Amino acid sequence: MPRTSCCAAGWRSSEVRVSPDLDPDLREELLRRTMREARICAGLSHPSIVTVHDVVREADRPWIVMELLRGRALDRMVEEEGPLPPRRVAEIGRRLVAALEAAHATGVLHRDVKPGNVLVLPDGRVVLTDFGIAVSDTEESLTLTGRLPGSSGYVAPERLRDGTVTAASDLWSLGATLYFAVEGRAAFERASQAERLTAALEEQPDPMRLAGPLRPVLNGMLQYDPRHRPSGRELDVALASVADAPQDSTPTRLDVSELKGAWREVTPARGRGTMAWAPPAPTAEVGGDGRWWRLAVSVVAGIITLIVAPLLVEYLSSLLFPDDPPEPSQVTATQDAG
Repeated sequence: MPRTSCCAAGWRSSEVRVSPDLDPDLREELLRRTMREARICAGLSHPSIVTVHDVVREADRPWIVMELLRGRALDRMVEEEGPLPPRRVAEIGRRLVAALEAAHATGVLHRDVKPGNVLVLPDGRVVLTDFGIAVSDTEESLTLTGRLPGSSGYVAPERLRDGTVTAASDLWSLGATLYFAVEGRAAFERASQAERLTAALEEQPDPMRLAGPLRPVLNGMLQYDPRHRPSGRELDVALASVADAPQDSTPTRLDVSELKGAWREVTPARGRGTMAWAPPAPTAEVGGDGRWWRLAVSVVAGIITLIVAPLLVEYLSSLLFPDDPPEPSQVTATQDAG
């Protein structure tokens, strides 16, 4: 883990610790890469990304001088307050999506998005931390020492499978982070790390009970195949539809058509459903009483149908069949004599 010291001037310094057991050449390459990526992160400027002021190398160790923030990590907040409301989680999610989009636009991947790296400040600001720290330290450790490339339960399946890292991998990790925030538990809650990793590779996320309108959004973010996950822009639209919903409109059973955009299951494959972005066709806005009005109209129409239908049948029958056919008369045949 990085070693951190604080300063009264409003910034903190964090030392990136590198394993001393590495081959000297590999260690030097890791240090160069850490410095390079940290300097890139220092060029990022976004309200939801911790500000990096400077990057220096002293005593053969890289130090990152960054903004000092006083707030609670998301994992601590959930531990103290319990699962957060879906609307609040959607608001947090929108800020983190914006942060990742800003980073990805410059070619920076976070690679360790998790509740412990999300700070919620007293004024409501949400900040994604530890850019350029966990990146190099943990990613290189996968190939050099066999350690996990990130945090168990928050590493995208493709990273566990073959080491592939893309922007979609960060969004998967964000989905797992938001899942934890709204459910109060990990998406793949298992007894051991090995079981968690296996579940992430072979199983669907555990069923959600508290996510409400966030359920289809999280299902989309946690898709096994990166190609089937939503983009940052699509996520912002979907999360906004949840965050901006009226306080009393959170359904217990979600009709995905109520979202401005939603994911629907289109192709089951190997036990996993494929979630695709499927925005519903635009419909007219209906007020809060519209649902009752439609119900009343349906009931009245049903009553009218029950009354009118028999009368209509009788009327049509009288037109088509005005009278009962007469009984056949008895005709006596006579023969003319003679």
